[in-house]
Amino acid sequence: MPRLTPADARDTLRRAAIPLVDFHALDSAAVERIIAEADAYGYRAPRNANGSRARYFHAYLTRTASRKES
Repeated sequence: MPRLTPADARDTLRRAAIPLVDFHALDSAAVERIIAEADAYGYRAPRNANGSRARYFHAYLTRTASRKES
């Protein structure tokens, strides 16, 4: 699984129509779209994950999308 670039992360969020808000503020349809994107990307949650795969992938996307490209 290659690392996402900030542009790829922003494109994924835009394509799935996922707003840059707290994960718990998302509706169930947005969570399903996050899971579908995680499946397409091949994302697996960390072994010691203390939450859902959708929450971890959303955090990964938003953290990467907010990063500046160098």
